[in-house]
Amino acid sequence: MGQYPFYTEPDHTQGTVAAAPRTSATTASEGSLKVDMVDKIFLLESTVTPFVTFLTNVGKGQGKSAGILKASCGNPTFDWLEDYFGGKYAKVNVAYNNSDDPVTITVSGAGSASGRIFTKGDVILNARTGERMKCASSASDTTITASRSVGTTAAAAGVVGDGLYIIGNVNEENATARNVNMTQKSKQTNYTQIFRESISVSRTDKNSDLYGGSDLQRLRQKKGIVHAQNIERAFWFGEKAGAGTGTNGLPERYTGGVLELIEGGKSYVQNQGGVLTAPDFRTFLREGFTYGNNTKMLFAGGVVIQAIEEFALGKLVTKQDDTTFGIKINKYTCASGDINIVKCPLFVEDYAGYAFLLDLESFRYRYLKDSDTILNTNIQANGTDGQVDEYLTECGLERKQAPRHALLKGVTS
Repeated sequence: MGQYPFYTEPDHTQGTVAAAPRTSATTASEGSLKVDMVDKIFLLESTVTPFVTFLTNVGKGQGKSAGILKASCGNPTFDWLEDYFGGKYAKVNVAYNNSDDPVTITVSGAGSASGRIFTKGDVILNARTGERMKCASSASDTTITASRSVGTTAAAAGVVGDGLYIIGNVNEENATARNVNMTQKSKQTNYTQIFRESISVSRTDKNSDLYGGSDLQRLRQKKGIVHAQNIERAFWFGEKAGAGTGTNGLPERYTGGVLELIEGGKSYVQNQGGVLTAPDFRTFLREGFTYGNNTKMLFAGGVVIQAIEEFALGKLVTKQDDTTFGIKINKYTCASGDINIVKCPLFVEDYAGYAFLLDLESFRYRYLKDSDTILNTNIQANGTDGQVDEYLTECGLERKQAPRHALLKGVTS
């Protein structure tokens, strides 16, 4: 026979009526205290991905089925061609005297081949001395020869840093066509990157009644946000690479982002290294609007937003309508152009003092054909007592003409 009683004795609450009452702590430890829980799971992480949102929505509602800044591609490596007008400005890099005629001038400031922006017959103005010269030849990548004082201003010695401006060209009567000087197009490349985010729940959890609703639905919502934010981060901070392989020896590609483009040496970068003042901001805008449209987007971290609000009080106009896709925009107008300011919630910690001034039409969201964001459901292995879903996107950033964009960084509060 078994030992009596046929159960394990439960815990007892013992003591005087004053010292050992039955309390809510007792019922909570038993699991019998009903939890007063709001039937919703609140997420601290922001759902806003402003850069991707603008790229994928601009142009919708204008007779187009997709945003005009979004396009598919049929290859994980996608290319585009860029071209620029030839430069019209260089600097003296080695001092020259006032007597040599023609004079050989070493130039810089227009890339590694500054001498090639000049063509025989160009009229050149030294901004400091006022002397006008006529280009006789583009002798090399870094030197030109020029005839002196073609007008009434006398020849004068040039010093390092003098600005040389091409102010047109001169041609004699009945001459043959002048020499050709044309820029060549350059091919630019980026890659699509595969982004994946998995969701896994057991059958038991999936079919249980839970506060906040179904775990599967909650995780789909949550992981969808995480997936979008990962793409947004890559579009800002990614560095392109297309020749790598993963752990299984198969191709693995990384898309390059905005930061890599701007820090590539062809954009204006202002390292503030301190508090942002109104004159500093105007300098940044002046340089940032050198090329491109006269309306641009400024995606900024909280520290930059705070600084702008302090010195631009009364000059900011809040814009939020059916063309802003639910994103709060502050419009700031200055002599350089119009700036639509957006706070980017991903610019925190080390990047809270960053702001990117972008000419938005230079970017496109590119996705591999039939590989824009999709939710694949029930991809679990056979025999799994549960469900696995997955968000999958293969996309990359098309990013053109770096000089049209600028970066402000190092702003502190």
